[in-house]
Amino acid sequence: MNETKAKPSTGEGWAVHVYDSDRHLRFTLEPSHIWAFGWGIGVGLLVAIIWSALYSASHSFSSDNKHLTDLSPTPETTSREGFRAEPASSFPFGID
Repeated sequence: MNETKAKPSTGEGWAVHVYDSDRHLRFTLEPSHIWAFGWGIGVGLLVAIIWSALYSASHSFSSDNKHLTDLSPTPETTSREGFRAEPASSFPFGID
């Protein structure tokens, strides 16, 4: 009799096992790890874009410059010892 054999399933998934030189298992990569990493990168980029847009919108001086006055140093600010005027930062927390 001629029987047909069922093909083995190839949709079982995959895993990468990483061993050190002493043949101890160090870590395993599975598809769920890749998905979690991808979601983390995507959410991180989205948060960075939204943060940047909100920061630039809140520090926009193009439409709200009526409250700006003469910003030249006065004798009170220049006579203090140890006073050093810092340039305006373009990024929060002093990171440029």
